[in-house]
Amino acid sequence: MHSSPLRPDSILGKSFQCQCGSTHLVPIKAIIYSDDAYYQMTDILGREISGRTATMLSDQRTYDIAGSKIMEILKQCGWSVESIVVPDKATLPPRCDDVTLKNLMSRSGSPDVFLAVGTGVINDLTKWLSFEKNTPYVAVATAGTMNGYTSANVAPSINGVKQIVRAHTPIAVFAMPSVIEKAPFHLIASGLGDVVAKSVSGADWKMNHYLFEEYFCTFCAEIISNIEPLYFNHPERIARRDPQGIKAIFDALTYSGLAMTMIGTSAPASGGEHLFSHTLDMMSSVDGIPHDLHGRQVGLGTIFAAALYERLRAIESPRFFDLPDTIDKPFWGKLAGPVSEQYAAKQPHLMQMRDRLSDSAQWNRFRETVFSSAISPERIANCLYSAGAARFVNDIGCSVQRAKMAIVHMHEIRKRCTVVDLAWMVGILPDAVDEIMEQWLVRPQ
Repeated sequence: MHSSPLRPDSILGKSFQCQCGSTHLVPIKAIIYSDDAYYQMTDILGREISGRTATMLSDQRTYDIAGSKIMEILKQCGWSVESIVVPDKATLPPRCDDVTLKNLMSRSGSPDVFLAVGTGVINDLTKWLSFEKNTPYVAVATAGTMNGYTSANVAPSINGVKQIVRAHTPIAVFAMPSVIEKAPFHLIASGLGDVVAKSVSGADWKMNHYLFEEYFCTFCAEIISNIEPLYFNHPERIARRDPQGIKAIFDALTYSGLAMTMIGTSAPASGGEHLFSHTLDMMSSVDGIPHDLHGRQVGLGTIFAAALYERLRAIESPRFFDLPDTIDKPFWGKLAGPVSEQYAAKQPHLMQMRDRLSDSAQWNRFRETVFSSAISPERIANCLYSAGAARFVNDIGCSVQRAKMAIVHMHEIRKRCTVVDLAWMVGILPDAVDEIMEQWLVRPQ
């Protein structure tokens, strides 16, 4: 039984009985954040992998940063290593989607282990590929951009729709501080955007537990909430690339990924705030207009979602409205079919939400249980701004109108209920979208 968060290294490779009643398993054997991380890799692979063949995935940038060095080290230790450099798509970086996976499945062979050298897309592709081939993999982080290094989840586009797919965790995660600290600053700031999201996703997780009895674990929730001071209290460290500030982001990402691994879903770290980023990505696949990094978009989505919670908290006697019966098919174009399926699957939950919260006593208990746990939009915005991260929509190269379109359609893409659905249900959305955006997401003139 545990009542307070543990350091990751105390639960790595172990299973333990939790206060929530479940037995949590952490299959990751090691997380190495050290100047000799790449050299430690050979020892850990030697213990965990019986053969000596590896296939390494990277993009051209991460191959130059770390991949070539790792190949050299492994080959000196008797490994046979094949390198697959995943190409960019036109002027855009590689994408994690079903088309790319199919291509990799046909050309990656049957190694003893896969190596992911890169950040979000490369790690997700390798994780997904290795899972489909029933082969272990290790993650080599080149920037602290996202929490996927320690999670079993993949966030690909399938038939154009952003989804969450369960795969498996790496055997181990390796990161050299000198590489992480020298990463392009927009990648570092992207990592911060992803970790501040936990202040809202945790509230969404409580909401789904309260309304639909979704599994909730206090221990896993506290793993995330107890590390928030690492970045909320000193965001200026990140702006000046202080090693402590960069390590704080990396630790926060590691913790949140471990929480998702123990729970078995993305619930501890992904809620309504992530829908803003996913929707912008999907819009890009429809009209070809580029989008920014996931975490930079998530940071802005977190400010907006926190503003929704702030407004919900102030409502004492809500009036409930019907959500649209169907999605906006012309808006979604070629993605209308799969988006419609997600939205249709959510309808029974929306009815259940309305039935339960229409009772005033239930609403008040819900306010006390859920709303109080969401951090204010002001604190989130100040943290991002002080760290030099994306703070306004123009920081991510997005027009105000495009951001608005993402916001008013983002409730349609995922069957799981979030604060965005509740905001529609009580009439905050879409009526107040311009006002909230003007207050929180539009840079003052």
